[in-house]
Amino acid sequence: MNERPKIPENITHIEYFNRLLKDRVNNCPIPKISSLNAIIQFQITDNGNGIWNIVIENGFVKEVTNKALEKPTCTFILCSDTFLSILRHEITPQKAFFKRKVDIKGDMVLALKMNILVNYL
Repeated sequence: MNERPKIPENITHIEYFNRLLKDRVNNCPIPKISSLNAIIQFQITDNGNGIWNIVIENGFVKEVTNKALEKPTCTFILCSDTFLSILRHEITPQKAFFKRKVDIKGDMVLALKMNILVNYL
C-alpha cells in the first residue's frame, strides 16, 4: 500500500479534488466498502466554483473528474469553506446539512452514509 497523502493546512478544494482525493481514499487504512458503486458529485458554489464527480467502484475511487458525467448517484451542493471544514472534521456532514450549509440531491441513503465515508476523505 502506498502512503496516504496528508492534507496541507492551506489547501483549496480545487487542489484537494485534483491532487489528493483519489490517493487519500484508495490508500486509507480503513477497509473499503466493497459493495459501494456510485458517482458522488460535489457542486462547489463559490471561490473557483465547479463540479467534481467521484466515480467509485467496489469501494475504490476509479476517477475524479470535473467534466459532465451521467446522472450522479448523489449530489452535495455546498461552499468551499464548508467542504474544507468537513474534511478537517470541524463539522460533520449531518450538522452541515441541518445548518443548511449543504443541499443534497439524489440517493438520500448514500447521503446519510457520508458521516462514515468522510473518514476516507
